Amino acid sequence: MSSLEKTLHDVDSEDAGGVDANTNVLTVVHHSRPDAVGVRRAISPGPAVVLGRGRGELGPGNLDDPLLSRAHCEVRLTDQGVEARDAGSLNGSFVNGQSFTRAALRDGDILGLGNILLLLHRAPRSFTPRPHPRLIGGSAKLARLLDDVDRVAPRMTTVLVQGETGVGKELIAQEVHVASGRQGRFVAVNCGAMPEALLLSELFGHTRGAFTGADRERTGLVQAAEGGTLFLDEIGEAPPGLQVALLRLLQEQEYRPVGSSQVHKSDVRFVAATHRDLSVLVAQGLFREDLFGRLRWALHVPALRERPEDIPLLARHFVRQHAGRPLDIHRSLMLLMLRYRWPRNVRELDAWIERLCVEQADADCLRPSDWIQLAVSAQEQSAPTPVPAAAVPTVPDRSVKPSAESLRQLFFAVNGNVKALASRLGVSRNTLYRWFKEYDIDPDALRSGGVGGLG
Repeated sequence: MSSLEKTLHDVDSEDAGGVDANTNVLTVVHHSRPDAVGVRRAISPGPAVVLGRGRGELGPGNLDDPLLSRAHCEVRLTDQGVEARDAGSLNGSFVNGQSFTRAALRDGDILGLGNILLLLHRAPRSFTPRPHPRLIGGSAKLARLLDDVDRVAPRMTTVLVQGETGVGKELIAQEVHVASGRQGRFVAVNCGAMPEALLLSELFGHTRGAFTGADRERTGLVQAAEGGTLFLDEIGEAPPGLQVALLRLLQEQEYRPVGSSQVHKSDVRFVAATHRDLSVLVAQGLFREDLFGRLRWALHVPALRERPEDIPLLARHFVRQHAGRPLDIHRSLMLLMLRYRWPRNVRELDAWIERLCVEQADADCLRPSDWIQLAVSAQEQSAPTPVPAAAVPTVPDRSVKPSAESLRQLFFAVNGNVKALASRLGVSRNTLYRWFKEYDIDPDALRSGGVGGLG
């Protein structure tokens, strides 16, 4: 990471929720020099940021690209949002692969100048990246997650790791174990992987003769994790009988092997994980409310599409793993990976890179394959058409409440995603819901109306 980000000013947090204030940031996501990836530049009110060969707006040497003109592109913050203008460059400027003379930029757009790609996104004005050998990335979201891990790890509090499939929930659970300093093992069990009876035996062990085929006594995973951490993966899939047993285990640190009347005490730290919304399962009667109440500290692992600035770092990490030698990533391939939405998250990116390394085993630079171009094209064609950025009002000053009509348009622009809208406006979700109430706006009614791409 470049020291340039340290020049960005700290700002106060928003509301009692402590949400960091965000600003528009350009982050380098592709460069001929890997050390330049991650350099950031805030786009603030005032004169335009002029990007061109030899200029210092991205730090010393980071714009020394022979394909850039001396004054190549100007980026400025206007009342309508972020605007880019080609400054008469010889080789042209591009947004998401399309050339432009003047363009209104949306959150997530990729600005292409010569061999350099820059991502426009909303991010805290100042944060400290957290380099990590296994949890790869330099985003503020990942740094915040690792800070939360550090806060909870020393305690015996039961942790619930939440996130979509493929985001790396088990890696976060392992990091909680490592940061806790506990000397025992990290032991994992998938709560939905086998029938209830087998799960109970797997967890708690069994006595000889406890069931057909139990020809000898067996210890379980709880005992194997003594002094360490037991990872309860996919706890949302746990069958009812297992939920009852887990409640006693988490609450009293006690368990009984199958077929035994003897109660055992355990010294185990528990970390659970799920890709499902447990509160919804509780409301549906599929998950015990008292067990849900024992999962006291939640860690949310953001989806890969929520932290696209981490994609280049992850991609290079997987290239080193699968190629076993230095291998560049072509600019056109990086652009496609940044445009893709990654429904299966980091696991899918890993699979993409592994397949490319096999297909292009003799190459010195990974390039797009037909199947990647088809995947990105199919995804973009199936996505709802976004509201043009120039037509979407923004609120550069987070202290200013938007009008009711502006709030509705912004809601449509993010396809009814309240979290994304709060992030775009730089406010907490509590503040956003308060504005909805003041304007008598019903988000659910807007979604069900199917207006503006919502359905």
